[in-house]
Amino acid sequence: MTVRRLACLLATLVVHGAVHGADAQPAARDSSTAAGPTAATGTARPQLTAAQAAQFTYKEVLKYVGVAGSERVDPWDPLADPLATNAPFTPTYIVNAKAPADGVRTFNTVQAAVSRALLDAGQRKRVYILVKPGVYRELVYVPAASVAITLYGEGRQAADTVITARLDAAVAADAYAAQYGPHFAQAHADVQAMHALVRERAAAGKGNIGTGGSQTMWVQNHGFQARNLTIANGYNKDTGNAREECGERPCGRSDVNPQQNVVHHQAVALQVEGADKVQFENVRLIGFQDTLYLKNRDVHQRQRDTVRSFFHNVYIEGDVDFIFGDSTAYFLKSEIRTLGDRTTAYVGAPNTSYLSKYGFVFDQSAFTHDGSKNALAGQFFLARQWFHNQKCTPYGKVPVEGYRCVLGDVSAYAAPNGTITPNVLETVGKMVVMNSRIGRHINRERPWSDWNRNGTLPYRPAQFNSDDYWANLKAAGIDPVKDLGYQRAPQPAAPFLAEYNNIYEN
Repeated sequence: MTVRRLACLLATLVVHGAVHGADAQPAARDSSTAAGPTAATGTARPQLTAAQAAQFTYKEVLKYVGVAGSERVDPWDPLADPLATNAPFTPTYIVNAKAPADGVRTFNTVQAAVSRALLDAGQRKRVYILVKPGVYRELVYVPAASVAITLYGEGRQAADTVITARLDAAVAADAYAAQYGPHFAQAHADVQAMHALVRERAAAGKGNIGTGGSQTMWVQNHGFQARNLTIANGYNKDTGNAREECGERPCGRSDVNPQQNVVHHQAVALQVEGADKVQFENVRLIGFQDTLYLKNRDVHQRQRDTVRSFFHNVYIEGDVDFIFGDSTAYFLKSEIRTLGDRTTAYVGAPNTSYLSKYGFVFDQSAFTHDGSKNALAGQFFLARQWFHNQKCTPYGKVPVEGYRCVLGDVSAYAAPNGTITPNVLETVGKMVVMNSRIGRHINRERPWSDWNRNGTLPYRPAQFNSDDYWANLKAAGIDPVKDLGYQRAPQPAAPFLAEYNNIYEN
């Protein structure tokens, strides 16, 4: 998305304290997923105060890093970086699919240039990889290294330089290895290790590569930067995504686990895993479900090492949970487009830890849609809080005789009894939208969603703040102090899902 286009999209923003447009829309078609008012908030659309909003500027949000709950202060101003000021770079390496490759400075694939940068890592602190305009059909894995990598296109717009592949979560590990093994055969050893990890995780799971193996680009590199290019997952882009309708919705099933035995086809364009100070400028991220995956580094079961990502003047499209994960991420002056191939859609699916200071923040951005019939129905959602890795729910009423879901050392379920870990309970999910324009595709009255419907094993009600979280735990028979080791509930309540100074389109 160009700066001029974004300026047009945001031209209607007016600085005022109230939310524009009070006309209520009808309840969502599946009203069990539309989050209603809670005792803590009294509303389904909680708003930050001006004082609270001041704590969500990009400099404040991006100031904290480290173990969730005990983050350290490490100021970071990505807008002061040459990447954001559109400064010219002198390329260390050049990627050009149409030029002869010498394997030293010029390469035909992005992955080959990344591998060379890793091989030469001891020579400099940052390398600049120029990608000439064109379509690069490949996977790109960028491991942690002593050298930070800047990847940038030189086309007139981000769409001129495209890195794309076509993988989804249901691809078998053997098929993945057969297709991409040769691609990684000559890669740097650290890149090969990432390729092997996809197969190892698949072997430990259901035999498929899963969501976390489907990404076109996978970044573990601290300080990684990208500018003026497109990263895409082409899964279903030729046919549309309507055929995945029953992969997300129960489609008439009324049992307690309607997603059981359903084949899912999440398809990630970009995964940032455990990498801090990662920055994207004028980048397009293209996909349907799970387009952008932002993941902290695991320390141990109840800790996460908080890392930070910054997205400025970016365009991100998708339909279900297409911006998801648990790291801290700031989206400034960007376009977030929901595609309406399916009858329900969620922009975000944060699984931020309760202990983390911040999750996803969107500021001065435009939430747009594709003009489809489903989008114009106005029943899509800003987010639902990902109940990550749960096998049973302690919330709501599950219609199974003798049903129990209690705190335990593992998350497991064998009817009618189940256990859930503190780590899973703490994936509360945090997302704030402020100073932005929100299209008519988002449910005006209830823009946030529960995680699945009441009466099912994956259900969790939306929790707008820490008071909701504490109240829900107590109602489930879980004591936040005795069972989870918390000292006291935050006072005032810490916001999880909230808005400030947004404009809703008519």
